[in-house]
Amino acid sequence: MDKREIDKIRDSGGGAEIGTIEDGAIIELFEINGRLIVIKERSIYEMINADDVDPERTNINLPNNIHRLIIKKGTESEVVSRTLLTAKTILKSEYIKENINCEVVLSLIIDILSEISILETDIDNLQIEEKNSSLEYEKRIAERKSFQLPTIVNLESRCKTIFQKADHIEQILMEIITNFYSDQGLTKQSHFPRFHEVIKSKYGEKDRFTDFIGNTVYFMRIIRELRNGLDHRLATTKVVDFELQKNGDIHTPTIEMTFKDVKLNKMSLNEFLVMTLSNLILITEMTLVFLAEKNVKTTGMPYQIREIPEEKRKNKFVRFCFWMPVGTEGYYCQ
Repeated sequence: MDKREIDKIRDSGGGAEIGTIEDGAIIELFEINGRLIVIKERSIYEMINADDVDPERTNINLPNNIHRLIIKKGTESEVVSRTLLTAKTILKSEYIKENINCEVVLSLIIDILSEISILETDIDNLQIEEKNSSLEYEKRIAERKSFQLPTIVNLESRCKTIFQKADHIEQILMEIITNFYSDQGLTKQSHFPRFHEVIKSKYGEKDRFTDFIGNTVYFMRIIRELRNGLDHRLATTKVVDFELQKNGDIHTPTIEMTFKDVKLNKMSLNEFLVMTLSNLILITEMTLVFLAEKNVKTTGMPYQIREIPEEKRKNKFVRFCFWMPVGTEGYYCQ
């Protein structure tokens, strides 16, 4: 009876609609590092309580439950599955060594997922604009209108934003890596070449993790130098819009870069951007898998990271999980 009206409201039960019908059903709901995450079929939201915003309970008009859209992709998305859902499957305290805070790592994975999602949208928009510009050019030719070279407005500036995002993904990955190798002198400002040196020293040159990271180093250096070149308008990096040739042909946009021993030969911008997105998703996925494999608990059940047979997958895009030797075929911990 002594409760204030705001206390009665905040302490009462209730429900909330998360997102829209178009988002599909809620598939998973879990807490990561103090954040309540709701994963639907086609979206991911964060749930926020009024007490998180107003712990002193001074504003009675705040709704008890607030939801915020993180990305417009959910469990049906390959990107979400190969990053966040894969991480959530393998980065659990029952598998990973006690000194590693899995919730902190998962929170960083959400940051990577947001960056990849924006990167994917930016690349898709450039692809659409390149296609539309080409179609408009062909239409003008067919209609015998005056010659107008197709173009993508602010192409170089938009590429700068894309490669800033791509480089930022490496920075967040390095922050994740420091949580697993806090005693190796790595920081979130380190880069994959330095990380490769660390794991080569730790696990040997012929180790699978060493080999995988070694194969990513040159690509990561290209991304880093593309960002630097575009940020500082260096002559080492060239992004060229539609280009008219002497013979009358028109080349679609291209990209090239040469900086010391790092070189990207002139190639289709569209093709390189598609490759960049694909590589970053693979690098994120497999780095997480190897980090989990190398940091599994050595006491108790002998867990192993394995690729899940397609016919046994709960989510067709989540390819890896821990496996334990139970029964005739073992059990995949999905």
